[in-house]
Amino acid sequence: MNFVGPKNIFSAIFAASLPEELKQNFSVQPSSMLSKDLETGKADIGFIPSCDLINHKDFFVSKKIAISFDGLLSNSYIYFAPEKVLIKDVLLRGDVSVNEIILSKILFSERFNSEVDISLDTASLDLDNKNYIIAGNDNFDKDLFNTGTSFADNMAEMLDFPYVNYVLAAKDESAITAFTKNLTEWDKRIEDKIDPMLSLLNLPADVIDFIKMNLNSVYFEMTDNEITALNELLNVIYYRGIIDDIIETKLI
Repeated sequence: MNFVGPKNIFSAIFAASLPEELKQNFSVQPSSMLSKDLETGKADIGFIPSCDLINHKDFFVSKKIAISFDGLLSNSYIYFAPEKVLIKDVLLRGDVSVNEIILSKILFSERFNSEVDISLDTASLDLDNKNYIIAGNDNFDKDLFNTGTSFADNMAEMLDFPYVNYVLAAKDESAITAFTKNLTEWDKRIEDKIDPMLSLLNLPADVIDFIKMNLNSVYFEMTDNEITALNELLNVIYYRGIIDDIIETKLI
């Protein structure tokens, strides 16, 4: 079974925790391409950004596994230019997905009382003068996260639930059932084996320490709380008028 995920630390940690027969067929793609791999049959199952469900209502979603956050540890971070009182523009960089594109405007409106223009950026990084949201491993590869604000923490505060960043999805419900049938107590499994898994990722010592210190704010299990959180997230998008209909998630 071909399993695809985003190229980030959290997807890598999950993949490293899998049995060998599932791990060996794991591959990574930019977050913006993950749903396309499922749609075209290149992958049988994969982690996709939660907001991709807006355009893929036919996908089945696991009710056992996801990647969610509610603290300082996050896949995306916000970087505010110092001494800028009025925020008008926010630039997106890194492994950007539809989540950052859609949710950024909502988040800045709700949490920072700012109506911002969002645009993709590939120019030289200018943290002294510009506001950014950076997604993915660039936050950790370049050791930026220490100066950033957790996107996930702000989303969780806005929703009053964890931020479900990635869901495990497939076009065929049997793929979900087969893949997850033995995946129980996965948060505990990862917590118990986090040291050897992190040692495989070639991360700086301060990043490893930060992940271990904040691992209790990352959830790889999809409990009732995360299911409610996912529905709340999709409902917020509907109530903001971004989509015309409430999404009915096909949980398996």
